[in-house]
Amino acid sequence: MKPPEHLKPQGGRLNLTPMIDVVFLLIIFFIVSNNMIQQDNAVLVNLPAAETGTLPEEQQTKRLTISIPAPGTLYVGSEPLDMTNLRRIMTLCRKDWGEESGIQIRCDRVLPYGEVKPILQMAAECGILRVSFAVTKRAGAP
Repeated sequence: MKPPEHLKPQGGRLNLTPMIDVVFLLIIFFIVSNNMIQQDNAVLVNLPAAETGTLPEEQQTKRLTISIPAPGTLYVGSEPLDMTNLRRIMTLCRKDWGEESGIQIRCDRVLPYGEVKPILQMAAECGILRVSFAVTKRAGAP
């Protein structure tokens, strides 16, 4: 008795090309996203210590990280800026991200408040109302 045609083994081969493409895309995605995360902390800043605080809401707020390692120096990511370009970037972020936009300020622990005040005023003028400061956990704090 001859077996039916639909039960005979087919001579097909497994095509791995699409799977390899997806794996390469995932690798590229993780390399790029890792690079972007490291840019926020690219500038070495001696952060102040705090006893209390909350962790930032990573998923809910789109934020611009501004580093101020010394008086008169500003960095967004790892790029040095002046106040004029910072205003332009803040305006673009507010326009693109809407009310979800925010800034995180990473400043040196001995930096005078007079260096931070213009940035806070500029953020308010641009409509960015979510502001956070990066700190380290004080030794002995819960």
